[in-house]
Order: sequence, then structure tokens, then C-alpha cells
Amino acid sequence: PNKIVRADLTLPQTSVDSLNTPATLTSYVPGTLVLSLDGKTSGNLNIKLRLKGSTSLKPLNETPSFKIRFPHGAFPYGYLGLKRMTFNGLIQDTSKLHEYGSYALFNAMGLPAPRTGWLRIYINGVDRGLFINIEQPDQTFMEKRFKDITQHIYEGIADQDFRLGNDTGDDKTGYFLVDYGWKATPNKKDLTKAINYVNDWDPKTWYPGLNAVFDRTEMIKFFALENYLGHWDGYSGPDVNNYFIRSNTKGKFSFIPWGTDQTFGENRGTEDLGDDWTTSLLSDSAKQPWSGTKPRGMIYTKCINYKPCRTEYLNDLKAVAAMVNKMKLASKMKTMANLINPVLTETTPSDPVGISGIKLEQARTYKFITKRQAEVAALLKYFGIK
Repeated sequence: PNKIVRADLTLPQTSVDSLNTPATLTSYVPGTLVLSLDGKTSGNLNIKLRLKGSTSLKPLNETPSFKIRFPHGAFPYGYLGLKRMTFNGLIQDTSKLHEYGSYALFNAMGLPAPRTGWLRIYINGVDRGLFINIEQPDQTFMEKRFKDITQHIYEGIADQDFRLGNDTGDDKTGYFLVDYGWKATPNKKDLTKAINYVNDWDPKTWYPGLNAVFDRTEMIKFFALENYLGHWDGYSGPDVNNYFIRSNTKGKFSFIPWGTDQTFGENRGTEDLGDDWTTSLLSDSAKQPWSGTKPRGMIYTKCINYKPCRTEYLNDLKAVAAMVNKMKLASKMKTMANLINPVLTETTPSDPVGISGIKLEQARTYKFITKRQAEVAALLKYFGIK
């Protein structure tokens, strides 16, 4: 994470045309990738790539984000143990630091979360500027982070949650899409069991039952981290979005964070620089920048309304705040800003905010951390957590 890798993408004209056509933006097309750093090179890597994003989806001739896949049958399959890669264009993060800081904090707290690196991407020889390389939460990731065997990796669909009936469909349909494991286990029985436990109406059986289908301790810590970071676009936010869940062969799930570019309080609902958008650390519902009040993730809201779970959540918030101080998170992010800002100065002259706007948002991000520390301290004092 403390260096910037050069990435050269070479795309034939047919691929360029496909990635600039709205109907085919998210279809994989062929190309080659060369990664270079400190005089070392990967050599030409044959790849398939597509564009990614929902509200952030942009064509190739704008500022896209990429999914990279190494074709099946290639030998060796993948590169340096990676079978897939994600290159994010940072367009929903004016500071360009949020994903780096978010995942660094998740990992420092011992939760399974992607690692990050920096890229300067050239497409057919044209400098396209700074991107962030996000470790993909796929089978390779799970093998590194978990000692047991992965059964399924699900990706949750926005606003759907663990409601009864949301276990329908096959791997590519329904409210939870299967990113891995369908070939070996072509059913969603593990998800069905989890949904049934989540919807238990009696908190006295719900809370211990939850531990049967989730790593409950890890999950509550996950909620504390999401909320400290102000991740309104995550599971415990009003969008109930951007998360993976991974089950082992016993049907026990873990949450994996994703899509953390809209964290650290940046207000994406306005074009004003330096204004905040902060969600509450403890609430049943919240607003997001473009809509009215919405309910937050149902497991999170049930947790904060049941005292034993709420107490564990508050103690986890305390531990997160302590880790932020221990790892000197704001200082680490300032160091990353010093690394990437020269590239941003060179490659974003046409950006409406320019380098001065980027630096302003970086400064606001550091202030957000200071304010969040104070908010956590006030909340702990209110509930008598020492």
C-alpha cells in the first residue's frame, strides 16, 4: 500500500467499443494487463475485464472501475495467487482515501476485510490516473482468511436484508446472489437457516440462536466498525447494501465489508466541498444523502434494542476508538495522501474539484476521525461504559 504500481491495459478496438456501449458495459471482454513496479514486471497477462458499479458505473471513456478476471484454463491460473482483481476509479470519494482507511481499520481490528494497493492505470498507452486495487472477497481471499472450508459466498442485494422469503432463486437470481460454492452445494439451505434465526421474535432465544448461524462476536464488531466509519451504504446503514456473507460447511456465516468509498462523513448529496454527512452510531433508522429516513439493517437494529447485544456493541465501539488511536489512523491516511497527491495533481486537471478540492476533502476526513472519537466517548459515557 505504500507504493504506486503502474498498470498497462491493452484493449482491442472491439473491447473498447463494448466498454463504451451502455448495453455491454458489464460484459467481460478480452485484453492484456502488465503490472510494473521498481523495475519488475508481471509480463503480459491475458485477462477478461468488465466495468463495475451501480450509481458509480461509468463507460470506459469517462472514469470507470474494473473487474479483472484471469481466464479459466490459463496456466498458471491467475497471477501471484490472485484469480480476480478489482480496480476502483475513486469517483465517489473526493478524498481518495476512504477505502484505504476503512479496510486498514477493519484489518487492524482482526476482521476479514480486503487489503488495498494503489495503481496508476494506462489504457492503450493513455494515462488514466490513480485507481485503488481492492482485494476481491473470493475463494482465494477466504482460503487466506479462514481456517475452515467455505461453503458459499453470497452478495446481498441492496435494501433486501434477511427477511423471510429472501432465500429464493438460484446462484444468479433472488435477493442473495451466490458468488462462490453453487457448483458443490447448489442450494441456499444455509441462508434459509440463517434467515429463520434472524427472524425469531423472542430476543431471549434470538440472541443465543444467532450465534448458531453467525460468528456473533465478529458480527457485532463488524457493526461497530461500519458505524464508526459512517458507512451508510453498508449493511447496518439505511441502504442495507455493499456486503458479502460467507458460510462454512457447518452453515455459520461471517460478514465481509465492501463498497466503503462513501465513508468518513463525506456528503455525497451536495456538490459542496467540506460538508459532512454523518449517520448516528445508535439508531433504528437513518437518512442517506439522496433520500428520506429508512430503516437500517434488521440484525443491527435488533441488536441495539436488546441490552446484552447493545452492551457488546458499545464495548466494540470503545475498542474501535482505541484502535484508531493505537494505529494512528489519521496519520496513516495523511502519509497516503502525500504518496498519491502528486499523481492526482498530474492527472486530475479536468476534475471539477481539482487538487485543491481533493486536499480539502482529505482535511475534512481527518477532522471526521476527531469528531467520531468524541461522539463515541459521549455515547459510552451516556450508557455508563467505562
